[in-house]
Amino acid sequence: MLQVIILAGVALLVGIDQLTKWLAVVFLKGEDPLSVIPGVFELTYVQNTGASFGIGQGMRWLLVGVTSVVMLLILGLLLSGKFRSHRWINFSGILIVGGGVGNLIDRIVRGYVVDFFHVKIYFPVFNVADCYIVVGAIILLIYFFFFYDEVPSIKTEKEASLSDGGDELPPLPKEIEATDGTEMLDRPADGDGKTD
Repeated sequence: MLQVIILAGVALLVGIDQLTKWLAVVFLKGEDPLSVIPGVFELTYVQNTGASFGIGQGMRWLLVGVTSVVMLLILGLLLSGKFRSHRWINFSGILIVGGGVGNLIDRIVRGYVVDFFHVKIYFPVFNVADCYIVVGAIILLIYFFFFYDEVPSIKTEKEASLSDGGDELPPLPKEIEATDGTEMLDRPADGDGKTD
C-alpha cells in the first residue's frame, strides 16, 4: 500500500508541475512579465537549459543522466519500505522525486526546463518542480537533524501490552529458594498440588 501511495503522490506532483508549465507556455511565452507584487514577484516565461534556479547552463545530457540516477536511487529507497515508519522521510522523498522527474521530463522532451516564477529581490526564475525539491530537501534536513531516530525506542512490556489492547500483563512465575541456595523458577504442580 505504501508503494502505491508513493507512486501516486509522485505522479500527482509531476502532473501539477507539467500543467503549470503548459499554462506558462500558453499564457506567458512571448508576453511581457506579469507583475503579481510590483517590484517583488512576477510571472515571466524563461527557457532554462541548466539545473534548478539556472545553475549549470548548457549541460543538458549530464543533468539528464545525473537526475535520472539520483531519482531512481531515492525512489528505490522509498519503495523498499526501509523508511515505512518515517512519514516525513517518505513525504519529503515524494516531493524531491516529483520535482526531479518534472524537470527531467522537460529536459528530455523540450531540451530545456520551463521556468516562470520570478522573485525579483534575489532569486533566479524557477518553477513548481524547483519548489517541490527545495521544500522536500528542507523537510528532510530538519527531520534528520532534529527528529530522526534510527533505533526506535523500546517499549516496556506493560506499554506494549496496553498498546495491543491488553489490560494487564500476565503474572510472572514465582521464584523459590532451592536447597543449595540458588534460585529457580516454579515448575508446574502435580495433580496433588505439590511441585517436583
